[in-house]
Amino acid sequence: MKKLSIHDKMELVRESDGLLIDVFEGETVSGDLTLWSRDPITHLPKGLKITGDLDLQGCSSLTHLPDDLSVGRNILLANCTSLTHLPNNLKVRGHLDLHLCTSLVCLPENLEVGSWLDLANCTSLTSLPRGLKVKTHLWVEGCTSLTHLPDDLEVGDALHCYDCNSLKNVPENIEIDWFKNRNI
Repeated sequence: MKKLSIHDKMELVRESDGLLIDVFEGETVSGDLTLWSRDPITHLPKGLKITGDLDLQGCSSLTHLPDDLSVGRNILLANCTSLTHLPNNLKVRGHLDLHLCTSLVCLPENLEVGSWLDLANCTSLTSLPRGLKVKTHLWVEGCTSLTHLPDDLEVGDALHCYDCNSLKNVPENIEIDWFKNRNI
């Protein structure tokens, strides 16, 4: 029996309408893993390691990521409208794009993002976790349920929090280099 290449496995998953996603269990993907928004992916398998980017933008059936997921660079989950949470101890070397993840209710504590974090229009998100560190930009624009920011939030370059109608104040000791907010 011939062993399938990563490319063959991705095509198999696509042809199965995403139902065979577990063919990646324990797999190491050298490079990027991109699955199209039309693939009804609900989850990723355990033990998946990706050396490049994970791009699942628009996978509206995706509910969560496995706890042991390893991604080498960027995680792109924009418009994954069923995603409710991320794995504990998640460390993202590049950027983390979660904008329009409207079911996302929380982020894991001590989340570290090596570049930027986009949470724009995550309307179910009520708070940011303790220990959140973002190296460059953090977008929380349109997070209408966000009520507070943690005292120990660290943002390297800019915090963008426009149209956060429930956010009433920003901690005085927040570590950011530049801050914009039209509602506070």
